[in-house]
Amino acid sequence: MKQLGRRGLTLMEILVVVAVIAILAGILFPILTGVKASAHKARCSSNLFQLGSAFTMYVSDWNGLYPSPGGLRGDFNYWSQSGPGGLRPYVGNTSGGFGTIWCCPLMREWDCPYPVRSYGMNSFLRTPADVAYPGCVRILRPIRKVAVTVPEQTILLYEGSQILVPVPSQKPEYLRAGIYVYRCGNWEEVRGWYPGPANGMISPHIPMHGPMNNYLYCDGHVRSRPPGKYKADGVHNVTWAEAGEWLVNKEKYRHMFP
Repeated sequence: MKQLGRRGLTLMEILVVVAVIAILAGILFPILTGVKASAHKARCSSNLFQLGSAFTMYVSDWNGLYPSPGGLRGDFNYWSQSGPGGLRPYVGNTSGGFGTIWCCPLMREWDCPYPVRSYGMNSFLRTPADVAYPGCVRILRPIRKVAVTVPEQTILLYEGSQILVPVPSQKPEYLRAGIYVYRCGNWEEVRGWYPGPANGMISPHIPMHGPMNNYLYCDGHVRSRPPGKYKADGVHNVTWAEAGEWLVNKEKYRHMFP
């Protein structure tokens, strides 16, 4: 009986297999990339939600007061700091770092004496409220929760732009070198606010999650939405749709924005 010989793959068959693999890779790669991006976005949202719970516990312990958005070196009551104050006792006694709830998983660069943090607090949440930089710098008194009359429409935390601080610098010690995210600000400090690359910043024109950033609101919910955009004459062209979510006394200032 004659034994049949074994036949290898022809060149055409190999090319067909390679083409099929390439097609499958082209289909699956965007899907896998999208799944990974969605996972990062969900993790970031979870971080903000947990920080929102920490704010709630802080407010309960401190007679209805939020922590201050910022302060001078050595102040004890601002929300994010390396010492034992602020939210640290309410988040597992950690003050930040890659992989913690203080940091979006997409945060890649940091060079500063303080622990890594990618979120900033709405700087208008002070007493008196709605004072813009630089006038707010020495306002250390925090705001009462009851003073935020529309908490579901008032931003508490946002995803901040990374700044590059020159070396040497005239800035305070915590900003003498490296890469940092301001611990408080308004729409100007949000990732994606600028129309293009800017000196002294890392990708300030690119939101953290595709076209979106995550925001924590004062009522505890987290929302993803596109950031506002810088326009020709800067802050004076901010629309009410953007500014209204930052300001506390909304009706008082509404007439100032288109």
